[in-house]
Amino acid sequence: MFVGIDIGGTKTHVLVEEDNHVILDRVLPTSAWQCGGLLDDDENVTRLLATIADVAGAASAPLVIGAHGLDSEWQTLEFQLSLTSRHLGPVRAVNDVELLGPAGGFDDAIAVIVGTGSKVVAHTGEGASLSAGGYGFLLSDPGSAAMLARQAVRAVLNARDAGLQPDALAHGLMNHFGVDDEIALSYAFTANARLTSWGALAPIVFAAADDGSTLAAKVVDDAAKELAFGVGQVCERGAVGADVVCAGGVISNQPRFYRALARQIDDLGLGLTAHLLTVAPVTGALALARRMRTPAPSNESRKNS
Repeated sequence: MFVGIDIGGTKTHVLVEEDNHVILDRVLPTSAWQCGGLLDDDENVTRLLATIADVAGAASAPLVIGAHGLDSEWQTLEFQLSLTSRHLGPVRAVNDVELLGPAGGFDDAIAVIVGTGSKVVAHTGEGASLSAGGYGFLLSDPGSAAMLARQAVRAVLNARDAGLQPDALAHGLMNHFGVDDEIALSYAFTANARLTSWGALAPIVFAAADDGSTLAAKVVDDAAKELAFGVGQVCERGAVGADVVCAGGVISNQPRFYRALARQIDDLGLGLTAHLLTVAPVTGALALARRMRTPAPSNESRKNS
């Protein structure tokens, strides 16, 4: 038996496999078990593991968790130690982006996630982690839903300063907020600077681009270029793999963005091939769990040693 869990910013996907058959496939809101940040409440791990408690044998099975918010070595270690103290089987914790390569069937790959947030993750030949971006929607996360909205509003305001008339992007955003001009848009937009509020505007950006807005199209293309730049950065630092596996709500649901990113990655001239992940990222957690062939000592063994 193997257990894989993918913890995202909004939902958690739990998958349990036995004898190559899925015996549990459960999706629940992350807020249903997580209080505050992942490491803010010591009982978060207890509540998370309760999601597999009703599966016989799962408590001692190899467990791999990919979690949004594990952005440093100390965070990953702290979370893994908490898991080890509560789970009888071997455990491994990684950033959720690291699930993409194994989910796509690649041993070595550069992973790009574009959804609630965005981040590029890779590894060196020695196994060291490399990353670019992923510093939150106010600072980074190019291509993420919230950052696309931020850049779209900026583009509309810049167009106004240049004396241009509002286009489809401007009208779409103003209609959303129920305002009549760009200045009112700026006030309404910044008054509610929250990840979910800004992220909800991303479909407006893509709809405007499809309707012919050059502003919206440039916002999308610029975001793809910035993400591709992050791919180039990890390559310069020694990333291994010629495949770039992409996933996340934005890139999976917006073909325009995936095409733009694939073009930008190709333009890097590094011989990389982009792939859009077509299976749930949690399958990457199961793939990593299968590699854990040597069981770690159980809690009971540790108590008796």
